[in-house]
Amino acid sequence: MRNWDTLRTSAAQRADSIDSKFQISHSKLSKSAFTLFEVLIALGVFAMAVTGLAVALDSAVGAAVEARERALARVVLESRLAAAMSDPPTNGKRVVEARDNHGIRVEESLDPFEAKTTNGTLITGLWKLKISADFGSARNGRESAEILIYKP
Repeated sequence: MRNWDTLRTSAAQRADSIDSKFQISHSKLSKSAFTLFEVLIALGVFAMAVTGLAVALDSAVGAAVEARERALARVVLESRLAAAMSDPPTNGKRVVEARDNHGIRVEESLDPFEAKTTNGTLITGLWKLKISADFGSARNGRESAEILIYKP
């Protein structure tokens, strides 16, 4: 019976010595590893940064689309202004619908304009040609231009 007790204690001593050789001290582990809480905080910061970048990208794309629409409206406005100078609206107002004009609705109006010289004489034959272009997707989607035309 004694042999078993001796064997048991010597096996336990050997196991303890093996554990002590491969055991990592608690102080070394806490200095070199991240806790779950630190990882969650890092993921939260990363998620907020990605969300901020997504919002910034969305607003940049929206601004680019609005600038493109406004530039197209100005090109259409200049084109209609040149056409209306050579062929002004006869009844005072003309409308070009958006479906016929690259998605931009254009209103042209021709109204008499009164002007006087420096000595107070009325100048006859002046007309004010006003053209406005509406492009509906932007908040302030309206551009306009005016010019005076002399028609004796």
